[in-house]
Amino acid sequence: MPGRRLALTAALTLIAVLTFLTVALMVQDGVNARTVVSLLVLALIGFGVLGALNQPPDD
Repeated sequence: MPGRRLALTAALTLIAVLTFLTVALMVQDGVNARTVVSLLVLALIGFGVLGALNQPPDD
C-alpha cells in the first residue's frame, strides 16, 4: 500500500504545481483559450489519477 500512496502523492503534487503555474499565468497575462484548456486537461488527469489510485487493489 505505501507504493500506491507514494504514486498518488507524487501525481497530485505534479498536478498541483502545474495548476498553480497555470493560474499564475492566468493572473499575469489574463484568461485565454490555452489556459482554460490547460485547466481542463489538468482536471481530467486529476480525476483519472484519483479514481485509479483510490480503488482498492485487486486480490
